Order: sequence, then structure tokens, then C-alpha cells
Amino acid sequence: MTATDLAQDGSVIWTTLAEPGLGLAQAVTRRRALTALLVSTLAALIATAVILPHLDLAALAAMKLRPDMTPHERTEAIETAAKLNAVMAWGGAALGPAIQALFVGCFLWLGFWTAGARTGFKETFTVTAHGLLPNALRGLLMAPAAIVHAPVNPMELDKLLPSSVAAFLPPGLPAPAIAAASALDLFSLWSLYLVGTGMAKASDASRRRSFAVVAVLFVAYVALLKIAPSAAAGGPGPRGGP
Repeated sequence: MTATDLAQDGSVIWTTLAEPGLGLAQAVTRRRALTALLVSTLAALIATAVILPHLDLAALAAMKLRPDMTPHERTEAIETAAKLNAVMAWGGAALGPAIQALFVGCFLWLGFWTAGARTGFKETFTVTAHGLLPNALRGLLMAPAAIVHAPVNPMELDKLLPSSVAAFLPPGLPAPAIAAASALDLFSLWSLYLVGTGMAKASDASRRRSFAVVAVLFVAYVALLKIAPSAAAGGPGPRGGP
């Protein structure tokens, strides 16, 4: 990868966010996803470096302790759990963007082939890597809020940036309703638009058909991985606002 390649990749990434139709057409033609993944990973690492010191990991660990533990056992358990949570946070930042892009890319590729829209996996993965860039921006925007509201309970972290419908709902609603509302997030919808636009360039589907397939896949994702688990867990949802 040369400096020229990096400069061109950077230009494509910027154009994708500013002029999605043009940027994603260039991305599909070049079929280069690595720089977009590196940008997302770097953003996740920066966000983690800023947010992690302002999280109350000890409070999260204390919620899971047995009531019959001695003070010494509680202290050791909290310290161990806090360290483990920190390691998981760094691991998620380092590997999460690539794993998410791979999962979403496979999901999209299979979905479009099932819908009869032919597309190559490399083109699909390139679209996915660029389409998920808004998630990187969300993490960076959340960092200043974590500093202002520190110490932050990790369970309340998503509420620091009120970008979803769930942030404006009243408390006490059923968990499935909160899960569905949280999926209607500004950055997620931005990603959906980018992916729908990109897949129209990467496949033989029309723009309308591409957006229809992406919308169906998103609804399936929300139903299976958001609403269903929250319904199985039961209980009322968390507070709607920060």
C-alpha cells in the first residue's frame, strides 16, 4: 500500500460521507476496504482510550457479586472484573470494526443473492466497510460526553449521545419497545443509507430494490438480535433519556 493509495482511499472515504453516490461508486470500482476498516478501528481505539477511564467499572462489577462474599472477596472480585471488562473493551475496539464489517458483509451478500441481485463478495465487503463509518463517528462524539458525565455507569453509556428514538421515550416501557426504538438511531440510519446506495452500485439491483433489500435485512437484524433477546430477558426497559 503506497502513499498514493492511502491518499486516494482517504479521498474516497471523505467523498463517501459527503457525496455518498459518488464516493461509493469509486469505492466499488477500486474494491479497497482496508483503509476504511483502519479508520473505523483507529476511531474505536481513540474513543476507548478517552471513555474507558471515565467508566465506573467497579460499580458494574459490584452489581454481580454474591451477597455472602466477605469484604476481601468483594474487593478482589471487583478488581478482577474491572480489569477483565477493560481488556474486553480494548479487544472490542481493536477487533470489533473488522468483525462487524465481516458479519454485516456476509449478511448483505447472502441477502442480495437470495433476493436475486447478483453481487461479488469483495464489492459487498467494500460497501460495508465504508457504510459503517458513521458508527466510528458516533464513538468519537460519545467521548466528550463521557468526560462531562464521569463517572459513567457502563450500562448507561449509550444514553450519553441521544441519537436514537429511545432517548426520548418515557421510562418504564417494555424492554422490546426500548430495543426497537434504540435501533432507530441517527448513525444507524445514516449507515443504512450508505449501504443501500453502495449496494445499488455493487449489484445489478436498482436503487429502489437495493434499499428494499437493505431495509428487510435491517428489520430482520433488529427483530432477531435486538427485540427477541430483550423480550426473552423480560422486565421493563431502561429509562428512555440520559
